[in-house]
Amino acid sequence: MAESNREVRQSYLNKARADKFRVVIPLPAGLRNIDTRNVRSVDFVDKDSINFSVFAINIPPVIVEPIDMKFGGQTPRVSSLARQPYEAVDVKFVIDNMYANYWLLYTWMNLLNDETTGYMKRRPNTQNVTESIEEYTTNIIVSGIDEYNNNVIEYKFIGCVPQEIGGISYNYQETNEIESSFKFRFNQMQVTIV
Repeated sequence: MAESNREVRQSYLNKARADKFRVVIPLPAGLRNIDTRNVRSVDFVDKDSINFSVFAINIPPVIVEPIDMKFGGQTPRVSSLARQPYEAVDVKFVIDNMYANYWLLYTWMNLLNDETTGYMKRRPNTQNVTESIEEYTTNIIVSGIDEYNNNVIEYKFIGCVPQEIGGISYNYQETNEIESSFKFRFNQMQVTIV
């Protein structure tokens, strides 16, 4: 009985920090098969270009809407037992000096909607659209880390595809690095304490 009444105290310094995270973006199979490191060409992407200098990412809210149930002159709220569709995840990054990370994202989006034909590019060995879509999705992992750089929470986004690449603003009066962003959609989000 005495155990249940004990007060739990947390240190004032024991807080999660907004600047302690890692993002892992594996290349989808469709991009892995057109890789080369020796040629700078519009037909190829560099596997090393996945090394983004990500400086911000948002984890979308998890929403289970209530339902109003009229009963006995009152309106109690009960759970809908269904999650609302997740918002797109916005990733902010710095463009490298060869534009390799930007090109990788552009090539990925171009596989989903070809700039010349307007259709999805299908690989020769895929039989239908579902197989093609699986070739161009990946699972992105975002890890929250503690002050000792250990992973403490993991967000796994399943079936990710890029939805948008942010614009680029050139300006002779600015000397900063070029920052851009991309948004991706996903099918499911799994959260795990590590």
